Amino acid sequence: VEENLTSNLEMQLRNGVIDVAIIALPFEIPGVKTLPLYEEEFVVVVPSEHDWAGLKAVDASELANEKVLLLNSGHCFSNQVLQACPSLSRNGEILQGNSLDTIRNMVASNLGITVLPISATISRYENPLVKVIPFKKPIPTRKIALAWRKSYGREQAVEEIGKAIRQLAMFADGLL
Repeated sequence: VEENLTSNLEMQLRNGVIDVAIIALPFEIPGVKTLPLYEEEFVVVVPSEHDWAGLKAVDASELANEKVLLLNSGHCFSNQVLQACPSLSRNGEILQGNSLDTIRNMVASNLGITVLPISATISRYENPLVKVIPFKKPIPTRKIALAWRKSYGREQAVEEIGKAIRQLAMFADGLL
C-alpha cells in the first residue's frame, strides 16, 4: 500500500508497477477501468479561535475572503477544491503545503483555514486547536473509485476489494 500523486499512480498503473489504485474521479485514462466506490463530502477546518469556529455551516463562496491552505498543485485534491469553490481561485489567497498533516498543523498554528475531505477529520485526527465545519448546501464532494488496467487478469478480485471498501465506507458514514 502506497500513497502517491495521481499522476504517479497513473504511470504506475500503466507500467504494471501497481495493479489497482484508489483515486478520485474523473480519472479517464485509456486502457484503465474504474469502479466507483462512494462519494465523500468536503468540510472546512479553521483554527479554534477563528471567527467561523462557532458557525454551524459555511458557504463555499465565503472562502474567497480567507487565507486558504491547500495541497501543492500536483495533488488532485487541490484541483477538486478549486472546482468546488470557484470564487476561491478568482479572489482568494491560497497557500500550499505538502500533505494533509502539514495543512492540518498549519491551520492549528493559525496560519489560515483549509478544506479537507471528511475522511481526513475522523477521530484519530481530532485536535482541540481546530474546528471542523460542514459546508452549506450544495455541499462540495468528490467521488472515490478503484482504477486498474483493462488487461489486468484479476477483475473479480478488484470487484471484491470494491465491495469491502463500500461496506467500510457505509460503516464509517455512521461514525463521521
